Amino acid sequence: MRILVLGGTGSLGSYVIEALLKDENASLRLYGRKPAKLEKYKSNHVEVIKGDVLDEAALKEALKGVDGVYAGLAGSLEPMANTLVKAMSETGVKRLVWITSYGIYDGEVPSGHRAPSSYANSAAIIENSSLNYTLIRPQWFSGADEINYEITSWNKKEKFKNEDAQISRKSIADLVRRCFYENLGQRDSLGINRPASR
Repeated sequence: MRILVLGGTGSLGSYVIEALLKDENASLRLYGRKPAKLEKYKSNHVEVIKGDVLDEAALKEALKGVDGVYAGLAGSLEPMANTLVKAMSETGVKRLVWITSYGIYDGEVPSGHRAPSSYANSAAIIENSSLNYTLIRPQWFSGADEINYEITSWNKKEKFKNEDAQISRKSIADLVRRCFYENLGQRDSLGINRPASR
């Protein structure tokens, strides 16, 4: 499986790249505005190319020959979502794993916490597309060296759990890996949280 990685230099990027490369058949194309930061991953299985998510022509070129896209982006999320959906639709790439935030839906979080509107709006753009998406809605990140998480499905209207905890980046990366290699969460929005201590 060849995966286009968008946002590889972000705070989750290195964890996701390493998790995806655990599969012996993995092939990654790392796409970013600062490719020098990604050169350390370059190998027979990892290609690094320069590009901006808002550059539709460059994005379409990067999508050629890939099976899926990981997007862990920050900044202008709504224009990025629009450009990515359009480019993927026009190149025939269907599988997308998009990192958003918990609190993008009314009634999702028991405390009523709401994510910034850019997260909710960009998620809606993806949900209204024909893509085979998985939205991942994490709580605040931690750098803990652990894989320890539970997930909730918004398709089943499950409430987000243990909202005051922090989720390790390693845990989020493991869920991304499962979404691609185990076909988890297709056309679903998955909350990911650290389980409450027993």
